[in-house]
This record gives sequence, C-alpha cells and structure tokens, in this order.
Amino acid sequence: MSPSLSLCKVALVALSSLFCLAALLGQLAFDSEALGVQSPGTLSSQKRYYNICEILDNQSPASLWAQNLKRILRASQSPLDVDYQLQIPTAQVLKVITPRLHSGLKSTPRDWQALENVIETTNRRLAYLNAKKEGHLIEEARPLKILVLGGSVTKGVNCKTGIKDYHDVECSWVVRLETLLNNLAGDRVVDVHLAAVGGTNSATAQAMLEYDLLPEKMREPDIIINAYATNDMHILTLQEATSQNISLQEKIFGMAQNFTRTALQQCTEEGKTPLLLWLDDYLGNEQREILATSDFIQSLQVLAGYYGFGLMSYADTVRDLVYGSTGERSFSPPGWYKNGPEMKREIHPPYPMHIAVSYIVAYTFLQLASNHCGLKSWKITSWENNLDYFDAPIPDFLDTKGSMPTLDSPPLPRPKGLPPFLTSDLKLDDISKLWREAAPTQCEAEKANRVRCPVGWVSGFRPDLKTNNTMNYFAPYIREPFEWEWRNDKGKFGWLPTLSSGAKMAFDFPLEQEIHRIVLFYMKSYGATWERSKSRLHVYLDDDKRDVPSLEVSLSGFHDKETSEVYVEEVQLPRGASRRLQMTVEHAAGKTFKLMGFAICS
Repeated sequence: MSPSLSLCKVALVALSSLFCLAALLGQLAFDSEALGVQSPGTLSSQKRYYNICEILDNQSPASLWAQNLKRILRASQSPLDVDYQLQIPTAQVLKVITPRLHSGLKSTPRDWQALENVIETTNRRLAYLNAKKEGHLIEEARPLKILVLGGSVTKGVNCKTGIKDYHDVECSWVVRLETLLNNLAGDRVVDVHLAAVGGTNSATAQAMLEYDLLPEKMREPDIIINAYATNDMHILTLQEATSQNISLQEKIFGMAQNFTRTALQQCTEEGKTPLLLWLDDYLGNEQREILATSDFIQSLQVLAGYYGFGLMSYADTVRDLVYGSTGERSFSPPGWYKNGPEMKREIHPPYPMHIAVSYIVAYTFLQLASNHCGLKSWKITSWENNLDYFDAPIPDFLDTKGSMPTLDSPPLPRPKGLPPFLTSDLKLDDISKLWREAAPTQCEAEKANRVRCPVGWVSGFRPDLKTNNTMNYFAPYIREPFEWEWRNDKGKFGWLPTLSSGAKMAFDFPLEQEIHRIVLFYMKSYGATWERSKSRLHVYLDDDKRDVPSLEVSLSGFHDKETSEVYVEEVQLPRGASRRLQMTVEHAAGKTFKLMGFAICS
C-alpha cells in the first residue's frame, strides 16, 4: 500500500473523528464493481494531505460517500467476524441507507467554535500519525474522544449475529462506528466510549455528567452523543409524567433541557466546550398511536433550534420502510410480532439497525466537516468570539466591512452564556435582558480537572464491575454493621440486603473538601419480591452524634410498572460537611432493595 494511501486512510477517520470520510472518499476513483471485500489493489501515487479540509476538497458529502461504497463496506467488517459472514447483509443495509442518509441530520450545531475544536483535534492527530509513519518524532496528539450515553438499545440488547462473541455491546452501533472510522483511517484516530445501562434515561446521564461520575477515560469528551430517545419515550417515563400531572412531551422536554444545559457546560481536555449531538432512534411501540411516537423528536427539534445542538434521526431515515411494512424484521424490533399476529411490546431492534445507525452518524460527521470547510475562509468563529458581525468583511468583498450603519438596528453578537431556561413563562419581552445578564459559560482547564465527587461509584457505568473491585473501592470507608452485599442480580449489579428486613450497612468518609449533597442511584421494580420495598438513609455530618442524624431520607424500591428502572435522588445536605460524613443505609420494608450506587459531592 502506498504511503499516500495510508495517509488517506488515516485521514478518513476524520470522518469519524468527525470527519473525514473524505479522506478515502474524495481521492479514490469510483469502483463500479459489485460490492465485495477483496484485497486492495495497487494505487498510483497520490498527493499527501495534512488536514481535513484539504481532503474534502470542496466535494459534496453525497458524492464522496457514493463513490467509495466498496471501501466503506470493507471498513465495516468487525474483527470478530473473521470471515466476514455479515458481508452480504451489511452491503444490503448500505444499499438501502445510502440514498436516505441526507435525511438523517435534522438540525446542525450552531456553535462553530465547538466544531472547529473537533476539526483541530483531528488534524493534530492526523499530523502526529503522518509524522510517525514517516519516521519523524513529534509530540503525540491524542485521538478524538466521543462519548455515547444511552440505555439497553444503545448497549446492543437483541443485537445478535449468530457469530461467537459478536453480540450485544460488540454488535452495537457504537462499537461499529469506532470500527468503521478507524478501519477507514487505517489507524486509531478516534476513541468512541460507550456509557450505556439498561433502565436509565437522560435524567441518569445528566447526573453522571453533572457530578463527574463516569470512568476517568470517558471524561472530558470532544463530542457527546445522547442516544436515550427510546428510554426517554419509554412507558416508564409516560407513567412518571402521569403521576406528576404533566404530559409525556413535557416530561421529555424537561429531561432533555436539563441534560442539554449540563452537557454544554462540560469541558474537553483542553478546556473547550464539547460538540453536542442527539440521536432519535425511537420508532415505537411503547405508544401505538403514530402521532404519539413523535413526542420525542418534536421536543428535541424545539430545543435544538433554541440551544443550537445537532440532532440526528435514525427513525426518520427508515420510518417509511417500517410503517409501510411493520412486520419487517431488519429496522424495527422483530419482537413486535413474535409468535403470532398480535403486536407485542418490544423496543430492541436487530443488528441491521445498528449497522444503519453507524452509517448515519458517520455521514453526519462528514456533513458537519463539509459545512465547516466550506465556510472556513469566512473565519466565522472569530466573528462570533472576538468581533462584531458587521466589522468583518465577507471574503473578497472588502466593501462589506463596517456595514453596521447601513442596517436598521442590526443584531449584536450572540451572548456567550447559555440562553435562559426555555419555559412556558419565558417571554420575548425579557429574553434578551435575561440572556445578556447570564454568566458566560467558560470552560477552564482547572475547572475541568477538579474533583466534584471525591467518592462515587455507579453500577453499570463502570468498566470493571467485578465484586472484588467494588469491595476494594469501598473497603476504606466500610464500618460495622455491614449486612448488605454487592452482587449481580438478574444482570445488574448493586448493593442488596442479606437479611429479609432490617439489614444495615454503614460508611464513614473522611473529607478533604466540603460536601453539600449526596447523589443516590437505586432500582425500582415490580412483583411480589419488590412489593413494599423501602430503605432509609441516615446521614451524620462532622461531629453529629450517631443517635441524632442530620438528615434522614426514605427511598421506595417498588413501582407499578412491569420493568426495572434506575432512579436518581439528589439530596441536599442541611449544611456542609468538611471533616467527616457518616452514612447508614437500612432495609426498612419488603423482601429486598437494590442500591445501584451513590456519590458524595461538593
């Protein structure tokens, strides 16, 4: 393989790095042969490229993609599928999805600075890998970091291929995306991290981001993808909304807005704001009414326009295929019509859906890169961050500089902070004043590296869920009595009482920073085992006597829903603790209870 082709392939990860499907796409000749996986032939010497925009070379995303389907198919091969048994079905998905890819991006990000940060991080990685291949020593540049948050659908439940060890997480679109991008690049340009736990939703993810509870390697991402659409639309959310006397759309809107505001205040390793994308993967059938299934995308489209994040939709990409034949078993859950003509409740799609989503996300990256490069000469980031819009001329039109006097009351540059909370009470009369009075959202390196929660462990979000690891983590803080155990119960780890009632466990945390809140993650479930399930939490601060707790919290482990779900409870302490915090958890009622994790935070 020629050095320039290797470079081209490295660049192509920019597709995922956010973007360089063009690395391979634009510079390779169109291959009209039937899609297949063969050893690449010898290619003639090609020009070297050292950044994404040179690779794209003003070519359209659609043409770049279509001209290189064969290479995309090759790059889709998982290392677990040694003989590429899924070559033909993967090619079929590629054939069906390709002319539909343009409809997958519903809203483009508005923050040019975040997009530019992603491009620059990718370019630094490309330069490092190119220098390494040429035998030059330069400072190593890290891969682009993408964090994907989601539930069981995102985790790959029901993603089965029939190939040994190639199922669930390894079969999921998240792992497929990383494989596709890095295979196209021929090197590691992007790391895609999966933080997905069944029974969680955007509220759980918001708490994980807010309190820095993800594993260290997943923190400070360059791109955050929220893939909770199915869980946010889940019947659990509907029943919770009903209990709060609000609509499902209002519930979704509130969760999505809270997550969005938290995500847009995160930091990359360099202290920049990450690029935020949402993915809509929900086609049904928690709700059977077609209009009702659109509650999620309607809410997100409003929020995307208001906050300026990117919105992708797998659902819209294949909706007509599914609605035209709801019995199809490739893009919607095959369990809809399992063992009979009556539609069953099922949310988990098969592996073709995961292949399709990996292509939709990769193509979105290509579209965004193309947008950035097409207007690179305009230096829009500088306009928005440093100058007034009307002080900068359009390239090659110098007489457009200083055009403010020619416009009647032109707009001012956009405020740097987040806009006010979007509520039914927010009025046009007030929004400008409120937004401009808001504190700027500034992500500083020292803020990004601070420890928000000195102690925190949440089941499912840790890559190391072995019992010994958990016990070792908590061992310095455990005190007697301790009558609970950390174990795997029906596929989910957590603390469970060893006694049917009255079991206690105690923790004692010495403090080096002031603590103001405790964040609890616990399960609610159903059936006779969980009926009346309840636990009580007693908290003692600094020099409190053990018979007079500063705070008592009661948690219920039962709900009238035929599924298990992780709930989040944020407990504000009555006062700060600076030297010591003691906590006792007592199983108060019912046959069992499951505490999925907790954190003590500033």
